[in-house]
Amino acid sequence: MKYGNYCYYFSVEKKDWNSSLEFCLAEDSHLLMFTDNQEMRLLQNFLKKDFYWIGLRNNFGWRWEDGSALNISRILSNSLIQKCGTISKDGLQASSCEVLLQWVCKKVRL
Repeated sequence: MKYGNYCYYFSVEKKDWNSSLEFCLAEDSHLLMFTDNQEMRLLQNFLKKDFYWIGLRNNFGWRWEDGSALNISRILSNSLIQKCGTISKDGLQASSCEVLLQWVCKKVRL
């Protein structure tokens, strides 16, 4: 899907968080990171009821893969072992990184 200066890839297969990250990097992209709530809401419109991996991890606080802090919304978590971020129609939620989920890659359009 194209939007603004970016292309988004929504996977159909499922992988764990690290394998999803490796897939995106191999495609010269990265796991989805948002810059604002507007981008997050737009993408949520395209999601089904499933959860998708995004480039968010809890390493001493929730951070995007580029190291920047999550500052746009809260993330639901019900366990200390949930260290990786997902997105669904209902918002951001933490999950155990070993769970097999679909994922979203984001790439700058050329």
